[in-house]
Amino acid sequence: MQVTINVTRSDIAWLNVSKLFCLKSNLRVFLFVLVVAAFFAWRGAVDDGGQFDWMVVALATVIGAVAGFSVIFLFSLIFVLLSSNAKSGVIGEHIYTIEDAGLREVTEANDTLVFWPSIQKVEKSNRSILVQINPWLFHVLPYRAFESAEQFDLFHSLVEKHYNEHSTDS
Repeated sequence: MQVTINVTRSDIAWLNVSKLFCLKSNLRVFLFVLVVAAFFAWRGAVDDGGQFDWMVVALATVIGAVAGFSVIFLFSLIFVLLSSNAKSGVIGEHIYTIEDAGLREVTEANDTLVFWPSIQKVEKSNRSILVQINPWLFHVLPYRAFESAEQFDLFHSLVEKHYNEHSTDS
């Protein structure tokens, strides 16, 4: 089975936002920013007598961590969106074919066969099918690329079937 997809920058943005707190690396960055924010909140809350208000420290820590993480995420997202183009094979036309050996992706930049055992996870939402290759690499197959809900479900079930048959976790 084959599907042709036009991956857009909005697909890339949606993927990044949807996986924001699902990826361990993002959680590590958030925890690091939380610790840094806690340090500066504690330092700023200490008065001349060495006393400090725990509520001020806690509130400043949370606000600082959320703000800091948001800025880091936005800069990363902007960089990814600006550097994504058809020549690099990130956006533009992608042709996915389910083969016995794996999932083939053909773009202007590459022709790649991802073997079934090397796929880490397959997810389906009402918006897309996500095929996770490693913690930072996903293939996004948006619902809009399929002619019908039945085609979307069939493609997902075939990918899921091959993935389960070849999964190293089973």
